[in-house]
Amino acid sequence: MKFITTTGIEIPTVSDKQMMEIDRIAMQETGPNLYQMMENAGRNLCTLTIEKLGRNWNKAKILVLAGTGGNGGGGICAARHLANRGADVTVFKFPSLFRFFN
Repeated sequence: MKFITTTGIEIPTVSDKQMMEIDRIAMQETGPNLYQMMENAGRNLCTLTIEKLGRNWNKAKILVLAGTGGNGGGGICAARHLANRGADVTVFKFPSLFRFFN
């Protein structure tokens, strides 16, 4: 699947199988465990969210849609980091985003 921006830039993507292999290599061969990876992702997502929302980020109402697995865990960690900084955050946890829409 290809994703192209409105300015014609192709955004790199990976398949689910490729991502599983990336996660396996990261956890088994380089050191961080799943919880550390989720925490790092959450902290970085929090920082990125604040940057993208701009100077009035703390006045925004933020909704985090979290699925299952490590990506959902990263979203929940991001929500916690944002809430700890005073943001108004709501988390909606899906058993599976794909089941919800199909």
